[in-house]
Amino acid sequence: MPHPKILFLFPLLLLIATTLHAQTPPPCPTVHTLASFLPAWEAAVQGPGSRSHTCTLALLTQDARISGAMPNKAGFPELTTESPAEFVAWYQNHPTEPFFERTLQSTTELYDNVARLTRTYEVRDTPTSPVKARGIEHFWLLFDGSTWRAFALLWQDEAPGKPLPSIYLPH
Repeated sequence: MPHPKILFLFPLLLLIATTLHAQTPPPCPTVHTLASFLPAWEAAVQGPGSRSHTCTLALLTQDARISGAMPNKAGFPELTTESPAEFVAWYQNHPTEPFFERTLQSTTELYDNVARLTRTYEVRDTPTSPVKARGIEHFWLLFDGSTWRAFALLWQDEAPGKPLPSIYLPH
């Protein structure tokens, strides 16, 4: 007959192992094809600010520049640029801020191991809540022989009186 302490420890160890396994986020997809980049990006950046940002960082080169053209007081765009760490830090500092986006339409330009993806996106607080923003985003990507990663991003939200051009809307 096993020692009583072992009988007590086994269920405890099983509970700890199950809890640790449940808290482990799913592995990040490796983006071997250009077509798999946008789905991987959307999966990585969606959810509450408290989500894991491991996959977002895996989709970016270490020296990537992430820029947004934000309107200033005069209504003209000002460029705000962040490093990958600064980009995810905003969400980490706003853990309850939800973010869900969906690609409406995209185009790809490719030469050898360099590509530009342009997409029209919409942003919501939940997957089914009303759209709160739309815009255009450009990803500049590099293929290192096995994985596509973004080395630069630039986005601009649609502004009042400046609707998205029809070429960027779903056909």
